[in-house]
This record gives sequence, structure tokens and C-alpha cells, in this order.
Amino acid sequence: MKGFWWLWLCLGVFGLATAAPASAQKGQVAAAQPVETSTLAALADRTLRLRANRQTFDQRAQVFLAEGNVEMRLGRSVLRADRLRLELQQRRAVAEGNVSVELEQQRLQGSRLEYDFEQERGVLEEAFGQVDLGQLPAAGLSPQRLVRFRAARIRFDANSWEGERVQLTNDPLEPPELEIRSPRVTSTLQADGSSLLLAEVGQVVFDQVFFLPLPLRLRFDSLKRQPPLSLFYDDFDRKELRRGLILQANIELLQDPHLSLVFSPQLYPQRLWGSLQGIRDGVGLRAELRWQQPPAQTSLFAELRGVVFEEFAQRLRAQLEHRVTTGNGGQVTYTYAYRERFFSGRLGFQIVENRFGASYSSPTLRLGNTGLDFRYRLAADYLDALGQLGTIDPDPQRALANTKERIQLARLQLGATLTRSFPLWRPPKSAAEPPPRFSALPVEQGIWLNTGLSSSQSFYSNGRTQSYTAGSIGLEAVIGAFVADAFDYTNLRVTYSNGFLAGASPFLFDRITTREQLVLGFLQQLYGPLRVGAETALDLQSGQQVDITYRLSYDRRTYGLSLQYNPLRQSGALELRVEGLNWDPSGDPLEPRGALLPES
Repeated sequence: MKGFWWLWLCLGVFGLATAAPASAQKGQVAAAQPVETSTLAALADRTLRLRANRQTFDQRAQVFLAEGNVEMRLGRSVLRADRLRLELQQRRAVAEGNVSVELEQQRLQGSRLEYDFEQERGVLEEAFGQVDLGQLPAAGLSPQRLVRFRAARIRFDANSWEGERVQLTNDPLEPPELEIRSPRVTSTLQADGSSLLLAEVGQVVFDQVFFLPLPLRLRFDSLKRQPPLSLFYDDFDRKELRRGLILQANIELLQDPHLSLVFSPQLYPQRLWGSLQGIRDGVGLRAELRWQQPPAQTSLFAELRGVVFEEFAQRLRAQLEHRVTTGNGGQVTYTYAYRERFFSGRLGFQIVENRFGASYSSPTLRLGNTGLDFRYRLAADYLDALGQLGTIDPDPQRALANTKERIQLARLQLGATLTRSFPLWRPPKSAAEPPPRFSALPVEQGIWLNTGLSSSQSFYSNGRTQSYTAGSIGLEAVIGAFVADAFDYTNLRVTYSNGFLAGASPFLFDRITTREQLVLGFLQQLYGPLRVGAETALDLQSGQQVDITYRLSYDRRTYGLSLQYNPLRQSGALELRVEGLNWDPSGDPLEPRGALLPES
């Protein structure tokens, strides 16, 4: 059994009380044999504890030398190393060999440390470690989003560090697939336990061989953000407003960890040569402001499609939204939207000129031991959009062609879904599962039978109602682990739904026109990280294709590129995914799908 010493050091000028053993009363004290020793000293109103296999103490210089499994604790600080020189008068520690520092939630490692244990700050050479960009939501769950780093040197204190010549990666394996290299990175601990990372301009390195310059300062934290550059296609609007290909730069302007302000200049190359307005019609601007103070988040979005001010009202879209997460994981949302876009199946895209609304979306509720999942949504809106106050034409195409009237009505909407999934087959687990290669997490293989029951009830202030209750049944199969070179991943989906429809909405944007529907989808690995897929929805009563999306993706463990195109919606996007960081795909927050069921 290892022995222990307890040395009480008396240094009155520094407020140290001492009671040393007899062998410690001479100029230098050494452990008589290589056993674990421990030192305790009182520094002002704090206690310093030093433990090691061997210790020596120079009483005149007031210096401790410790070797072997060294551990020093002072206040919130824990320091571990192979060797430590502790200078009591200077209140300084110099540690070498397998150095690690824990200061509250900051954890750093390196080769050599100079540390002021009175000020709780220091300099760490050849540092490495990880930070958590995760967020503590109101429900109490903390999803970890760990980022590993290496730095030539780090200066740190209790709540932040600043690194020189830093390499950041979201890859848990070596060598990393993706690295961000920056001459200077700062990390700041947030109140919710997550971290904010700011990286100066530098490089993005793919597979250690392909380098791209990083022209913008990057910010990584618990807020989801857009990538520095977005590329997408949008040809929905009437001829004079169609933008076609869109190049969009996303510029972060604020540094507050809870506040995000992004200005996004847009360039429409096809409009530059195809419009009489010239440059005014070939550029646009998008801006998004988000303020996050859990459990609430407020966002303001605006987009101007062309700088043609005499058509300002027609070219502007905007939305103000305030969301509050409730204690049980539900969400209350207050919204005002101007010229909001909805995709309404056979009726295509529809514009809602103005919408004031409030809604509550429940969390997913598991009903006892039945395996049933239940969700519901309540919403009240005041709407200004195209519709029919008189007789409603049941034919979607005639209604679309003949409706020119804007109407204003209030709407109360109630929706609920009940779902259950039955596993039909799962492959046996092997003792040595291969590590993920082209996906961030291991692929869950199997075949499932998915069933559901949904209901939507809408009541309008002019007395009209729309009611739809439907059941659905479908199969989903995932075959392959996505780790082999070719054809090691296949995802097939088929879902049939049918229901009872009564009444019709006076508006076009939320009118249900498809009662019986078949959804088919697949996603197939071709070679390596390359996958191809498509998903389509068919109206079985009319035989029309309601929606279809084609997808080509390049997926890696830490990042991915995806090209999507929807010919019916006349929209597409080139999306960049950086796993575990904070870049969202380039979606359009003002393009909900118009479904009356609870939002996903």
C-alpha cells in the first residue's frame, strides 16, 4: 500500500500555515523512497493539494519539485503531469510531460505548462483537447457536438482560451477527413455549458491533401447557421420575378453568442442577361436576425428579390417569429409573415399575403407500453390570401385558373397524428462492427412496417370547414452498412394513405386536393461516398404526380455535398453538410409545405 505525507507549510507573508514533519526542517526535503506523497497547504482562504510519487521541497526557495503521477488541486483547478515545479512565492507552477488542466468545464492537454494558480490562467504548449458546441435545451437533454483541436500554443483562463496555429476537426478518427486550420482561434465557455469557437481566416483541408482557402471568419456555437456560401435554384414566381440560379454569400456580422445577424447578398446570373432591368434585377439581399435566450428564440427574416424599388411590395418577403419551448418539450410559436410561400400539392405554390398566428405543437408522446406515438397541434391564424368566398370549384385546375379574389378570414386548426413502427427484420449483431466510413454514425439496418392515423380539422370565420381523416401504411428497408466500396447501402420506402375528406377550405394555399396518395422513395450507394435517390408522391385518384425530388449526394463521415432538384416546384439546391458543427443546408425558411397536419 502506498504511503502518504501531509506537510503543513508556514509562509506567513503569503498567509500559509505550516506544520512539517521533522525531516522537513532542513534546507531541502526529499521523499525517502519512491512512494506516493501528498502535500496540503492553505493559500489565503483556499487549500492547495499536491500529490505525487516523489516530492522534494527547498524550504529556502519555497519550491516543490514533484515527479510521477503528479496531481495539483487549487480551487476550481486540477493540474496533472509527469513532473511539476511549484514555486510558492511566485505562486506559479511549471509542469511537463502529459500535462492536463481541468478548470471547471475547460479541459486542455499539452506537453508543457506555465500556470499562475492565483490568477487561474496559464500558457500551454503543444496543446490538444476537445470542446462541446452542444446546447442545453429546456427539456434537459444535452446533445454533444464535440470538436477536437490541436494548437502550437494556448493561453487560457477559467472561461476561455486563445490558440495559435490551431487545427479543428469534427472527426473522432485519425487521420481526420476534415480540418479547419486557422492562425488564431478563441473558445469561450457559455452559460449553458456549451462553447463558442471563433476561427480567423485560414484553410479547409479535405483528407489531408485538398486545401481550400477560408476567406471568412467562422463562428461555431449552439446556434445553427448557414455555410459561408449557398448555391440554389428557384424559378417558382411569375415570369418577371423568377430568379433561376442564385449565388448567395452569408456574412456573419455579430459576435454575441446568443445573437446571430447574417446579411446575404444574392446574385442572379440568369437575370443579369435576361431582364430589361439589368443589374437592378440581377442582385438581391437576404437578412436573418436570430436571438436565442433559452427557452425562447426570436427570429426575423427578410428577402428582397431584386432592387427594383417601384415593385418593392411584390419583391419583398418577411417573417417575424417567436418560439418558446415548454417544460415538457412542446413549443409555442407566434408568427407574422408577409408574402409567405406554401406548396399545396396539385395547386402548386401559393402566396399568403399576410398571416398573423399562434400555435402550440406538442412533443412526441409515447402512450404507455403500446408503442404508439402521439402528437397534436393547435393553431389560430388571421389570413389574407387568394380564395373563393362563394361557390368553391371542386376541380383544382379550374379553381387555380379562375381564382383572382383575395379574402381575409380567421382560421382555427386542430391536428393530430398517431403512429407506430413494427420491426420486421434486423440483421444479427456481430462482435466486431466496422467503424463508420461514409456516415457519421453506424447505419441501422432492417425492415420496418410503419402505420399511422392522422386527422386535421379547420374552421373558418365565414362558417366553412374542412375535415380530413386518413390512415397510412408503409414499408421501409435499409440494407447495407455503407462501409464497403460499392452497393453497400440501399434505402427503399413506400407509403400508401387514404382517408375521408369533407368540406373545402375557402383558401387555395391550404385546400386539400389529394385524398388517396402513394409515396415512393429510394436512396442507393453507387460507389464510395456517392449516392443517388429520388422521392415522388402520386395522387391515385387523378393519376397525377403531386411532387418529386431527385438527389445526388457525396457523403463522408464528417462532411457531405448534396445536389437536389424538384422540377414541379422548380427549385433546387447544392447543400453543404459539416457533421457536428453548425452549418445548415441551404433551405428556405419561408417555404412550408402547406400540410394541415402537425409540423415535423
